[in-house]
Amino acid sequence: MKQLTINASPREEAGSAASGRLRRSGRIPAVVYGKTKEPVNLSVDASDLRVALKEIGNNTPIVHLKEGDSEAKISIIQEVQRHPISDKYLHVDFHEVAEDETITLSVPVHTKGESYGVRNENGTMEVVLHTVHVRCLPKNAPDFIEVGVEALKVGDLVHVNELPEIEGVDYLDHGDQPVIAIIL
Repeated sequence: MKQLTINASPREEAGSAASGRLRRSGRIPAVVYGKTKEPVNLSVDASDLRVALKEIGNNTPIVHLKEGDSEAKISIIQEVQRHPISDKYLHVDFHEVAEDETITLSVPVHTKGESYGVRNENGTMEVVLHTVHVRCLPKNAPDFIEVGVEALKVGDLVHVNELPEIEGVDYLDHGDQPVIAIIL
């Protein structure tokens, strides 16, 4: 897993006017909270956030959040709010987790290869579940779950219980839930 660090600064003012001033200065309002932590208002640099989110892409959104001069803490990007028209970032929520805290995440499913059914039988690959729910420690969290589909023929399915085993990671979705299907 890549270790991305986002630098954050404490912010004293809250509210829409203060948030608007912050955005005009190139920073995005943020909040960090956790199981044993009171919510703290922060701000992050808009360009740093854009770069981090682009780097994360369609992977698990775990980052190291560095608040001012303190040590970077493991955090999950819980929510990113964007303007509906301009698509600019409005607000970010971070959920701080301890290294020994078991977390529940939605992890994206990536396919690898082209299936036999698509290539030779005129089938179509349908990804039924784009993300699967897992429980693990932050250090064991996968960026994504990769599923090889080369051998799949028309009518074949990949279920949750057939996903690759990853040490320290438990799948929470029902084992009979289809993830990938090759259909006509």
